[in-house]
Amino acid sequence: MRIRYAAASDRGRARPNNEDAFIADPALGIFAVADGMGGHAAGEVASRMAVDSLQEAIRSAGKEKETFSEDLTTVPSSPANFLIHGIRMANQKIYKSSLEKIEYRGMGTTLVAVYFFNSSSIVAHVGDSRLYRLRGQTIEQMTEDHSLVWEQYKQGLVGKEALSSSPLKNIVTRALGLHPALDVDAKELAIQAGDFLILCSDGLSDLVRDEEIVGVLRNATGDLDRACDDLIRLANFRGGKDNITVLLIQIDLL
Repeated sequence: MRIRYAAASDRGRARPNNEDAFIADPALGIFAVADGMGGHAAGEVASRMAVDSLQEAIRSAGKEKETFSEDLTTVPSSPANFLIHGIRMANQKIYKSSLEKIEYRGMGTTLVAVYFFNSSSIVAHVGDSRLYRLRGQTIEQMTEDHSLVWEQYKQGLVGKEALSSSPLKNIVTRALGLHPALDVDAKELAIQAGDFLILCSDGLSDLVRDEEIVGVLRNATGDLDRACDDLIRLANFRGGKDNITVLLIQIDLL
């Protein structure tokens, strides 16, 4: 598989510091975006710990013949198990740190990750950071937010246009670091040559509409660094109410 990628992160116009973090490690095949939460600098600590721990877990998992489920019983090796196990290990590290230091109490982070392993592509996420797939002119959100307002949307109580403006939108129902155990949503991601994958924090998705993401990518004519910068610039133009992180991946060849 041959890919190209670019990433950028910005604190936005309203926040004093940037609590987002990302990794892009093509050698390991792991790409992820995390959006931290917590008082003082705790959100920044949680997001960085999440992506660093995940990266190390994937590096270690590649050397093992099997991985482990939440109760530490062995399960068959697979890319999805490697990714889920890595996210759960990151969760445990963040949770343990939150108990050890008063200033870290209650810290947590969202996480969205994609893992390329041989011919497989797996997406996993916790919280409301998202992964989109752009194929041709069609963009599709491949993850479902773990948030209170998304639950309302699924129940038909609010329309999709209200997701980014609801006063409840910042209430996530799952995050790394809040509990010792964690449910992780993971699934195989169907990709083909020419696809774009967009991983982002909600600082982008709340302010930039899906069709605008398509327009920015097309206008960038293959310059992924320019596309990242243009997406962040657009989110800041709309107010930059939160930290903004964008990680773009283009599938050149399977």
